[in-house]
Amino acid sequence: MAAPCKVWNEESITRQVESMPSSNLTIYQVAGILQVSHITVRRWIKSAKLIAWNTSIDGSGRWRVPKKSLEEFLQERNCMNID
Repeated sequence: MAAPCKVWNEESITRQVESMPSSNLTIYQVAGILQVSHITVRRWIKSAKLIAWNTSIDGSGRWRVPKKSLEEFLQERNCMNID
């Protein structure tokens, strides 16, 4: 059986992202916008599907996703496997 596929309304998401004051989003903000688990967002970052930066040099800090990175991620994936 095929894994579930998530289809996002890019216009709606773009409006949500643009309304946020910061130029970087937390993993939890991205997860909320895309309606996926924060674990899924972390998996995308780890596999370099979603570009993010860490607030700590040693990688123990919090992850931030630039708005531009999220927009590019969505443009590349109209429908993608969420696993």
